[in-house]
Amino acid sequence: MTRAQRLSTIFTVAAGVWLLGLVGMLPLPQTVQTDVWPTLPLLFVVGLGSYAFINIGYNLVFFRECPDAYQELMQEIQEAKDDLRAKNVDVA
Repeated sequence: MTRAQRLSTIFTVAAGVWLLGLVGMLPLPQTVQTDVWPTLPLLFVVGLGSYAFINIGYNLVFFRECPDAYQELMQEIQEAKDDLRAKNVDVA
């Protein structure tokens, strides 16, 4: 089973259970069915967005250093400076 099939199966089952609870076919307390259950998709989307935001922030804070890429970038910067100096451009 591919990843897309697995995710679509999980999504379909979760949506089916949510719809069953929404129409009253699951034995839920009245307050849960009227107040909590309809907002579950919104809470899921907010949670997913929060996870994505925290994940991006974490990866920015703990950026994996790549010494080889750093050396290559510094070499390209030096070549660009040398090229500009050859064209009589003042490079600080």
